[in-house]
Amino acid sequence: METVGAIQETYDIWSWLLPLISGAIGALIGTYGGSYFLHWKQEKKIKNVRSMAVKALDIFKEYAQHKKSYADSANEFNTRLNVSEKRAVVVALHKLGVPFEAPTRDTFDIKSIRFQNITIDKDEIVAMIVQIDKGNCDTLFFTDIESYFTTNLRLNAVRNVGKKYVEEVHAKSWVEKEKPNTIVNPVDWYKHFTPGELQTILVLRTQLANTDYFSQNGRADSNKIKDLIREIEIGLWDNYLFYDYESFTNIQAQHNLANVVQSMIMMNQQQVNNAPQKTETA
Repeated sequence: METVGAIQETYDIWSWLLPLISGAIGALIGTYGGSYFLHWKQEKKIKNVRSMAVKALDIFKEYAQHKKSYADSANEFNTRLNVSEKRAVVVALHKLGVPFEAPTRDTFDIKSIRFQNITIDKDEIVAMIVQIDKGNCDTLFFTDIESYFTTNLRLNAVRNVGKKYVEEVHAKSWVEKEKPNTIVNPVDWYKHFTPGELQTILVLRTQLANTDYFSQNGRADSNKIKDLIREIEIGLWDNYLFYDYESFTNIQAQHNLANVVQSMIMMNQQQVNNAPQKTETA
């Protein structure tokens, strides 16, 4: 009877213990299995997007073999990649160095993406593909294109105009030997700019009228010009590029007027101090 009772007791224990163990094992399998499935699904998604980015870069590589520019590849890029593919990879490609052209409107037209007229370097494209394959751009995929380009639209456009002025005008200017404080610009330099671009660079042009950027031979110092371009790229000259020229000249005029008035006051005060003092006689 004792044996039967022990068996019965053991049965009772397993009758409630087995469901607990089964439930725990099921929960464990479900948790890890679900995590593995989600990880596998995410990895598959990322690999698909990487292949889209490489597909786009392969287009550029084909054109690079014929010494073509990014602008030449625009039509094929827009044709071979659908809207969904472009939405997934364009921001990543731009961060890698693909020179997308800033739109003139406030919205980015994803159906007809344009590129700057820059010759494609095959080695650079190969390096970009390596970065994609390594997963270094995974966090940039699926970034909203419209907000990305709209937010940076004016900033990038204005900095590009500043760099254009430095490269096309300042770097090609010189200092006259007979007039060491006079900077001479290339003839008709302003024809390289639209009226809107001219308004953008007028304040910058005033601030760069400094002979420190030139060597003793009178020509622009290439190292200082490179440093200047880098400073523009990282935003150190944004205040001048975004400064309205009329406001700038008004402030300068007020500053100059204040200096003149101050000088006149000081001169009058000096004359009073230097005037002979009258002595009173009893």
